[in-house]
Amino acid sequence: MIDKLIIYYGLAIGRNCDSVENMRNAIWATYYHYYSSDENPEYEKCPIEPESWCSWHRAAAANALSTFEHEYQLLPQDVAETVHPIYIDLSNEKLLERCVGDFTQNNNDSYNQLIWKITPKIVPCGAKIVELTANVGAAIFNEDTASLLFYMSAMRLWLGPNAHSYARKEDPKCIKIADRITHENTREGKIGPKATPNRHISVTSDTSDPERKYVEGELPYLF
Repeated sequence: MIDKLIIYYGLAIGRNCDSVENMRNAIWATYYHYYSSDENPEYEKCPIEPESWCSWHRAAAANALSTFEHEYQLLPQDVAETVHPIYIDLSNEKLLERCVGDFTQNNNDSYNQLIWKITPKIVPCGAKIVELTANVGAAIFNEDTASLLFYMSAMRLWLGPNAHSYARKEDPKCIKIADRITHENTREGKIGPKATPNRHISVTSDTSDPERKYVEGELPYLF
């Protein structure tokens, strides 16, 4: 039964990603549907239509409630009371807002992308390199590109004005790219011009940028 509820939760998100309210109603519809009984029917949030997935509403549309019987296992009272707080957390408005437009934000994926950007999977490396990459990736993920300046300072490398200028310009650029990717995954973005296929946030600047100038003392491409 729990596995079934997990599947239905995912379906409620995927099929109603256009609205937070629709997602919330669909989530609670599955909970109350399997919590309802013949003596205590609670199907208010289930779809009210003749072809509804809710068997109770199908029976109601066919005027057959007098002979209706549940054909599925109901959620036991103690289990329903246990998972109720979980449903409250999983239907939180702030959480569901991040799923609007069928776009789920996964910070772990973003962090992993930084690691593989610095040390590609196709390049063999030892445990020390992986540990160093993870630390650098965590620093960039949490403190932005400016954290690289601390690494350079710790290595007693000379930090000129160009290094600081690089850090100041790179972070807004990454934020702008992330905002664009986020918009492309929203409903408004999907119905607009076709989204660009590149969905990776670049750690370093684009080498093809014709306006990019390199002078002595500038922070180089470290990786």
